[in-house]
Parts: sequence; C-alpha cells; structure tokens
Amino acid sequence: MHAVSPPPVLAEGLAFRYGGSGGGLVHADLRLDAGVMAAVEGPSGSGKSTLLALLGLILSPDAGSLRIAGTDTGRLAVAERDLLRRRSIGIVLQDLGLLGFLNAWENVAAAFGPRLGRHRTVARELLGALGMGESADSPVSELSGGQRQRVAVARAAVKQPALVLADEPTSGLDPANADAVMRALRACAERGAAVLVVTHARAVAEACDQRYALDAGVLNEVDAGTGAGAGAGAHEQAGEEALG
Repeated sequence: MHAVSPPPVLAEGLAFRYGGSGGGLVHADLRLDAGVMAAVEGPSGSGKSTLLALLGLILSPDAGSLRIAGTDTGRLAVAERDLLRRRSIGIVLQDLGLLGFLNAWENVAAAFGPRLGRHRTVARELLGALGMGESADSPVSELSGGQRQRVAVARAAVKQPALVLADEPTSGLDPANADAVMRALRACAERGAAVLVVTHARAVAEACDQRYALDAGVLNEVDAGTGAGAGAGAHEQAGEEALG
C-alpha cells in the first residue's frame, strides 16, 4: 500500500488580530490538496493579506492550527519556520520583488541562493514550460508586466514547493497577459503544488477549482464556478476586470 501524502495546507480555526489598529483574520478553516488551484475573494480589509501572511509563515496565528505539508507549524521554532517556508512555500507578491540587475532565468535561479549558475538549466526549463523560453536571457526591465509576472511565478515554483501563494497576480494586466499568468499558475498545480490565489477578479476565481470568500475576517467556501475548464475566455475577462 502507498502512504497517503498529507495535504499541503490544513488550517483549522486560524485567527490573527492586529494590536490597536484592529482587523485581521477572525476564523478560517481551509484544506488544500496537491494539484488544486483555489481562489480567495473579498473586499479590502476583509483579511486576505493576513491569511496569505499566515499561510506563508510570515505571521504566527493567535489561535487555531496550521499544518503545511503535514508539519504542525505551531510546534516550530522561528528558524524551523523559516526553513519550512523556504523549502515548501513559493510566494508571488504584488510588487513581484524581481532583481532588476539580473535577467529572467537568473531571477528564477535566485530562489536557490547566490550560486545562480548551478541552477541555470532548471530555471531555463521552467521558463520554457511557462512560455518564456525566448525571454530567458532578457533583463527583467525589458519585459512586459505579464512576462515579469510569469518570471515571478517561475521563481516561486522552481523549487517545487508544496504550496504556491499568489497575491492579485492578474492585477493591471491586459487579457492576454492575464491569461498567460493564470496558465502559469495552473502549471504549478499540475506539477503537484496546491495554489492559492487572492483576487478581486471574479473570472479568475471562477477559473479555479475551489473558491472562498472572506468577509469581516471569516473565511467561507463558495461554489467553485466553472473550475479549470473556464478557458481563455474567463482569463480574458479577468484581464478586463483587472484593468477596469
């Protein structure tokens, strides 16, 4: 018999409250299995950024439990949490955080550390799989917004993490680039990761396998919409909403 792998994310009663400013996350139950692409929707101030920070092990919860790839994160020391984040979680931030003095493949290889040449092949192969092979040697300053987003997705995915987190990955992109970024994130799920996307674009959420809504800090699952078969039309609408 084959052992059943634990889900990349299992959160129960997760909560975090900020000090005097209020806000945060009131209650979240969440299970994400390998190969699943999920979306979290919600208005500004609903707790989306807090949820991402908790799942990314940037914040520690005030209540509840969180297991990443079977590891109980509440039992870890700070150094152990940092190690688990580096090994098991890839994060695509809104500001991307790409290094302007490096080209595309070097930015991807930087996920492994400063010795970029050792990881040239895997970085270039992943960029090729995400439709960026011809731009692998291009400085990131010369890339379009959608291309830079795909470089950021590749950097998050290159170490084959259990979990990929993406914060508004189609924001500000035209329909074609939004579609390309969503296909890149879907490719991460097909490689075995659980992918969680925070978004304001309804069509992006509808293109995911699972949908959640955050309201006043409470996470609830909603209908999954059209799922992975939403196709380019849904992604194009996502790009239009991101621009609109």
